[in-house]
Order: sequence, then C-alpha cells, then structure tokens
Amino acid sequence: YGIAAEVAVTGLRGRTLPPELASALYRIAQEALTNVAKHAGATQASVIVERPDGEVRLIVEDDGRGFDVAPTLEHARHARRLGLAGIEERAALVGGTLTVESSPGAGTTLYVRLPVPSGDRSSGD
Repeated sequence: YGIAAEVAVTGLRGRTLPPELASALYRIAQEALTNVAKHAGATQASVIVERPDGEVRLIVEDDGRGFDVAPTLEHARHARRLGLAGIEERAALVGGTLTVESSPGAGTTLYVRLPVPSGDRSSGD
C-alpha cells in the first residue's frame, strides 16, 4: 500500500502473554493496519506495543484523512461490520478497551488496553 510504518515494542522481552490475549492483540493490530491501508489515505503509520505491569497496550497511529469519531463508531456498531467495531468487540472480549482519537484531516490514533491476568508471573523486561 506504500505506507511507511514504524514499530516499537517494549516490556515483552522474556515475557509471554496468555494465548487468548496474544491472539486478540495480534488480530486487533492486524485489523487496525488493514483500516489504515484501506481507508486512511495515510503515508505513514506507527505501531507501539508496550507492557507495563498488569496490562498490554497497543497504539496505532496514522497521518491519514481522519474522521469524526462518534458517528463513525456508532455506524460501525449498528452495521455490525468489522473494522473499528470488530476491534472494540475483540478488545472487550478479553476485558480490554478501545479509545479512538481522530478528526477530519488530522489522522487517527487507536489506543487499545488489554488487562494481563495477575497470575501471569513471567520474568524479564
């Protein structure tokens, strides 16, 4: 799609995520990047994955055309389409949240927070 992308991952060295959480994180990132490629008209995107204690965070940002968040999310939820509604639903299924920041002409940033079960005692950083 001709979109330059940067990826940064912190806090996962030597640590694993439960399989269902790892799968959700992967699928959410995949759908977010598919949205950037198909709809944003972006030339650049960045993906940040970080894991502070108790959660894993995914931030996907693009320099695309942006959109009005509230009506777009509402339409996506009612149309039961993939994309943002699918990301929101996938995050909720593992106890997580999605926050979207965007406005026309200003790009889009998705913030996904997924809780890591307290029983996860992986070591390392």
